[in-house]
Amino acid sequence: MIEYNPEDATEANDFQPFPVGEYEAEVIEADQMVSKAGNDMIRLNLVVTNDKGGTTRIYDYIVIPNTLFKLKSICRCLSIEFDGTLDEQILVDQRMKVKVGIEKGDDKYPAKNRIDRYIDGIGSNSTPVETPTIPKDDIPF
Repeated sequence: MIEYNPEDATEANDFQPFPVGEYEAEVIEADQMVSKAGNDMIRLNLVVTNDKGGTTRIYDYIVIPNTLFKLKSICRCLSIEFDGTLDEQILVDQRMKVKVGIEKGDDKYPAKNRIDRYIDGIGSNSTPVETPTIPKDDIPF
């Protein structure tokens, strides 16, 4: 059972998309899916950070072949060979500079951010595991 205060609910959606511009983004999830039209696609879940430390989440859909240019751009940013195959999981934890735009809202949905372009790779967010060195005196053979 969940408890809540009904007075905390508001009708207004006070979410404001980030202004159009360049931001750092990290891929936190990548899933291979099939589009409504039956095309293969990759859904990327990105956390985009502004210069004040604020974040927003943006989903980007790379539909093959319609938006293959985005995958080519991502591969360029991350120095991944663009050769016709890709394990989408290698994109997880990767960070890039992205150009963010705004999709206009309508009566049903508010305005939201979208990824317009992938600009530069800025490395992985994962910390590399260091192999400990063992002094020769500690080797038992």
